[in-house]
Amino acid sequence: MLRGKPNRLKFEAELLSRGPGGAWTYIEYPFSAQEVFGRKGQVPVRVILNGFAFRNSLMPRAGVHILGVGKDVLAGAAATPGDTVHVELALDDAPRTVTVPADLETALRRAPAAANLSQPFRIRTRRNMWTGSRARRSPKRAPIA
Repeated sequence: MLRGKPNRLKFEAELLSRGPGGAWTYIEYPFSAQEVFGRKGQVPVRVILNGFAFRNSLMPRAGVHILGVGKDVLAGAAATPGDTVHVELALDDAPRTVTVPADLETALRRAPAAANLSQPFRIRTRRNMWTGSRARRSPKRAPIA
């Protein structure tokens, strides 16, 4: 049930999982993102899940929006797939930025052409590439001519 102001929604939701061995955990957003946020596509949000705060985005999938929940969030929220969790969610208008590690910034200054290679990627992907915070897969890119 929806409680609170439109800028901060509170609801209960089940943590769902799919993929090999339940590799991906997510919540189905129970309201219309179009009606609440005025957006049909990806919606950046601030979330508190069982008291654990994080930033993410609602993503459209099969007619609904879902919120991905990583293993770090599951641990912080003391939750597992199948649990019903308390969710507080609000639109996140703050800019999303990445702090470039000093050693990488120095290396990029020495090779300016290399700095542009990460620009086609989303900000989260760039952060993960730069900090090694998640397992990386090699992106499929056209060969450099």
